[in-house]
Amino acid sequence: MDNKFANFNEIINSIPEKDFQEQKEKQYIRDEKEFTNFKEAFSKNFCNYCNHPIEDFIENKPCFHWLLNPKGFKKKHFPLLYKGKDFHQIDAYLRWVSNYEVPIKNINDLVEEKSSSKFIETTIKYKNIEWSFSCSHSDLKGHKNSYEGENPHYHFQMKVDGYVKINYNGFHIPFNDYDEFSFAIERGEIDKFKAGYLHGAGMQSFLDHYTPEELVNNMIYAKNEEDSDLRTEIMIMADEGTTISGDEIADMFEERKRTGIPMAKLVQRLKNVKTQVVISPGPTIPEIASRNSRRNKTT
Repeated sequence: MDNKFANFNEIINSIPEKDFQEQKEKQYIRDEKEFTNFKEAFSKNFCNYCNHPIEDFIENKPCFHWLLNPKGFKKKHFPLLYKGKDFHQIDAYLRWVSNYEVPIKNINDLVEEKSSSKFIETTIKYKNIEWSFSCSHSDLKGHKNSYEGENPHYHFQMKVDGYVKINYNGFHIPFNDYDEFSFAIERGEIDKFKAGYLHGAGMQSFLDHYTPEELVNNMIYAKNEEDSDLRTEIMIMADEGTTISGDEIADMFEERKRTGIPMAKLVQRLKNVKTQVVISPGPTIPEIASRNSRRNKTT
């Protein structure tokens, strides 16, 4: 662990638990107030950070809402924004925006879909806009002796109506001290601080919160597959010396149609069989930009 984080950790651990919990509760109240202010302003098409309409673009006043593509915002303006905002601030704002429209499912931060070469790989969607973050393990170390990207950095992509407005290779965006501190928390280096998303939760937080069995038990059958948030594949194997009744399976399909109970739950009634259900994100979940996905969570 870096010495500066070790020293900070010692200081935090020296705070009496009662005092620490009081400060934690105050911070929670401040965070809730900030999110409430964000929602109230956003519902009126205003930005709570700069107090201007979301459609306003003022070049000498960089603000998060520039990434909502107000008229006049161009790729060349992006450095004005990221030089004053750290990665975690930008990521949190876009997650809030996405979850304001549709909770969770428009944020693809699934670990199983992330390339093994990536430290960060996330795609966030809101209406006709898609934002993506990418940071390889080599980006995190910095490219030594290079003209750009010598320091730890990440890459950012923004699409509007499917067209790239800011491309991944356009900028090497440096992490700052707060980002490094946040990564230390994520690595578990600060004993009393735990990383996680509340109002910015995405698909990974959702799947971490529920077991596959809980997901199956709470699923509702989507008549149109294109509208489904999760997709299930069911494998059924009869025990040796037994057979599976086709009539019983057909009856389950009818029951699914009539009641909305998914097949993944109905097949649990079958006797003398072994079943396996593979759960993966459905068509409504955005794919991580320019990455091949492997989508599954198995019971």
